[in-house]
Amino acid sequence: MEYQQFDREELNISTLSEKFGDNAVSNVALQLDAESFSHVYRYVLHHAILNKKSACKILFTIGKQDGRDSESYRDACDKFGDFVMAFFRKSDIMTRSSANQYFLLAADIKEASVTKLLGTVLEKWYELYRDDTALSYEIEYIAGEDNAVDSVKEKKIVVVDDDASILQLAGHTLSKAGYYVAALRSGQALLRHLEENLPDLILLDVKMEGMDGFETLEKLRSMEHAVADIPVVFLTADESIEAEKRGLTLGAIDFIKKPFVPEVLILRIRHILELETLKKYLSSMVDIKTKENQKLMMHVVKSLAEAIDAKDTYTNGHSGRVAQYAKMIAQRAGYSPEKQNDIYMMGLLHDVGKIGIPDAVINKPARLTEDEFEIIKNHPVMGARILKNIKEMPELATGARWHHERYDGKGYPDGLKGEEIPEEARIIAVADAYDAMSSRRSYRGILPQEVVREEIGNGHGTQFDPTFADIMLEMIDEDADYSMKES
Repeated sequence: MEYQQFDREELNISTLSEKFGDNAVSNVALQLDAESFSHVYRYVLHHAILNKKSACKILFTIGKQDGRDSESYRDACDKFGDFVMAFFRKSDIMTRSSANQYFLLAADIKEASVTKLLGTVLEKWYELYRDDTALSYEIEYIAGEDNAVDSVKEKKIVVVDDDASILQLAGHTLSKAGYYVAALRSGQALLRHLEENLPDLILLDVKMEGMDGFETLEKLRSMEHAVADIPVVFLTADESIEAEKRGLTLGAIDFIKKPFVPEVLILRIRHILELETLKKYLSSMVDIKTKENQKLMMHVVKSLAEAIDAKDTYTNGHSGRVAQYAKMIAQRAGYSPEKQNDIYMMGLLHDVGKIGIPDAVINKPARLTEDEFEIIKNHPVMGARILKNIKEMPELATGARWHHERYDGKGYPDGLKGEEIPEEARIIAVADAYDAMSSRRSYRGILPQEVVREEIGNGHGTQFDPTFADIMLEMIDEDADYSMKES
């Protein structure tokens, strides 16, 4: 084990106490490397909890101002450790946890002292590096005997204000109430913070230097879904109707007037978060019920599709295969998952009108006469008539009515041409024709893959939409084992 040799002579307890005692330590926070900090941190934290002493954890983050020099920013990050440790006591410990972050543990300290210290740190730091950096902090209190705050912070709140006194008051008030708080000085700092953190609520000052609160909220709402949905409450001394109207129009859920009363702030925040929690719960319940209804609808549709296929002796599984091929085409065409599922359901029910066609015509083992073919040609109209009664999914009728239209206008029942035909029907038309050739019929077996490919190619731009025909040809070329056919 290593030891420090002060001199060559043995030392007595008195001299060692003097060398290791308070007189040998500078009156500033002790900065340690990560490993040493870990050992001391666990001891100090355990001692504070065991003896019901209060303690405070602070994480400082030095952000870079937009357009500023990287070298000066790195230099500021390096200097922050020496800068901040001078504001804390020799009983406090600190480590540099990353290139731009410092983690500090202050033991047996009152919250009022922390609030005052943080205000001084922010003020003095911005006097030195305001143009190059954006300093923020996150704070967590460990409850002492007389402190009712639980050390576990379930809700995260970001406070954004360029007034250090507001940050001090809001941070102290919310932390004492049990919230996990991050304090930021600008809209730019907030947007950077949100790249890696998702708080439960944002308190945003309206009037700030650089980006004001309105501009910041506009940018926030344009970000990805998870960030854009974070509730925002404006902090403002502006009581004008115009400001409040603009904020609510942009999506703010409330306004809190400055200067605020701490007790009122807590009640307002608690109420807002409870409402947000309830809204999320109700939204999740709606999602669950919606998925249950969709699943039930899918079961009904599949059962109906099987009933349709059972009516035709020679097209077992036809509807399911057409639905699957149509969904594959839609996926390759860049449709959303929701739209792919809609097209899948349209494919399942595209032949529902065959319910109204006599069995003798559908199951005739030979080719149909012209009169019989005219009867068969009625099934798209019959299908659309059946499905239009499903008010919840009016689009289902689209595939049923127009899947026999042709891109050149020579199809039926309405003789639509080109893009007059709904896209979903154009997709199903290709899938339907492909399955008709790659499955058995009463008068023939499964056609060879090269024949099927040739027929799809011949219909390119005439019978079929060229875009979807190209996708089908691509799928055929990738199907080396000819697995896309009736089994």
